[in-house]
Amino acid sequence: MRKKVRIEFQDERGTKYTLAVQGTLTRDTIAKLVDLMELMDAPLNTSLQPNPDDQTFFGKLQALINSEFSVNDFSSSDLAKTYEERHNQPVKLSTISTYLSRLAERGVLRRQRFSNSWIYRRVYLQPESIAR
Repeated sequence: MRKKVRIEFQDERGTKYTLAVQGTLTRDTIAKLVDLMELMDAPLNTSLQPNPDDQTFFGKLQALINSEFSVNDFSSSDLAKTYEERHNQPVKLSTISTYLSRLAERGVLRRQRFSNSWIYRRVYLQPESIAR
């Protein structure tokens, strides 16, 4: 059955977003919408959420970063390889890179240029800086 869904939300900065989807909705489509909303609404200057939703792609990435790369530097290739091993699903390196880039822009990850690639590290903030 064809459905029409409209989702409206607002991020911390007050920017409003409207997503409209029309057609056959699957769990995969809805998961992608949730991933997109989570990326766009991610708070600035906070660490990754401790209990990510492991039903979404974004949540799976968060869980991997929290568990496998919580204290070490890592590359998009490292994360992609770990994702494929853990979930037995192929993933495009460009998709991983996009998510990591956005998390770095939001201050969740620190990104540093190393030769011709990027190296990432989780950012941990003091509780008083998160409260501001």
